Amino acid sequence: MRIGFIGLGTMGLPMVRHLVDAGYETYVVSRSRGPIETAVAYGAVEKESPRDLMEAVDMVMTCLPTPSSIKDVYDGEDGLIAGASRGKIIIDHSTVDPATNEWAYKASAQKGTAFVDAPISGGPMGAEAGTLTIMCGCDEEVFPAIQSVLRAFGDYIIRVGEVGSGTTVKLLNNMLIGVHQSALAECYVMAEKAGVDPAIAYDVIKRSAGFSKSMDWAVDAILDRNFDARFSINLLDKDIKLALGLADELNMPLELVQLGASKVAHAKEKYGHQDVSAIIRPLEEATNTIVKRRTKENH
Repeated sequence: MRIGFIGLGTMGLPMVRHLVDAGYETYVVSRSRGPIETAVAYGAVEKESPRDLMEAVDMVMTCLPTPSSIKDVYDGEDGLIAGASRGKIIIDHSTVDPATNEWAYKASAQKGTAFVDAPISGGPMGAEAGTLTIMCGCDEEVFPAIQSVLRAFGDYIIRVGEVGSGTTVKLLNNMLIGVHQSALAECYVMAEKAGVDPAIAYDVIKRSAGFSKSMDWAVDAILDRNFDARFSINLLDKDIKLALGLADELNMPLELVQLGASKVAHAKEKYGHQDVSAIIRPLEEATNTIVKRRTKENH
């Protein structure tokens, strides 16, 4: 099977490597030379445009940052849809919104091409390890045809329901990240101000009912003062806004998520390109507190 891939970022590049390693003839498109050169070094083949890519393969995967970037790649005379034809499949791993999924589904169907929204969770570490969670929204008959390919980089692959449902679950997950990261920022700043070693607090809470997986993501980064972006505050802000937009459509009040969103937006003003663990930094500044790892001599 010939696979195309567009979106060679921190998630996409390792996913391409896994596809090549799994034996798939893999083709790529990117506006940036660096990612293309890396993908070609893995064994992928470059194509000129999304349309050229679509025409050359059986299945295309996209992993793009925003709804507008989906339209840019899919639409137009050189877009994916222009090169689509009957029997092909498009899988979108982006975190966007159900309305964008529905647009892509209908545009693909007009060409006889199946569409799957398949957001991913697990971060760059999961992409590197090939252990991503992949939540799929698609027609029921399409799912069996994509599972074996997705196993190249995923270890939990599930059909959530019809098109848009995979994206809905991903937005639910990411709006919780905003709440969890905001709450743990308060937790560990409070520990520091109370004179408790935050590393010990983390160790205890990890074994207790207050633990969330967001702590595993964030606390070591905070303690080591390493805020290099694995998943940036900018992207989380985008995802929470998409979730709130969906909530408005459903007439669903999200008071806690709104509060978390305000904390994320505040952190974005200064630290948007840093990792979501940097959501703690405005609170540290407001309280004149730095949460960091203590030396053994301080214990």
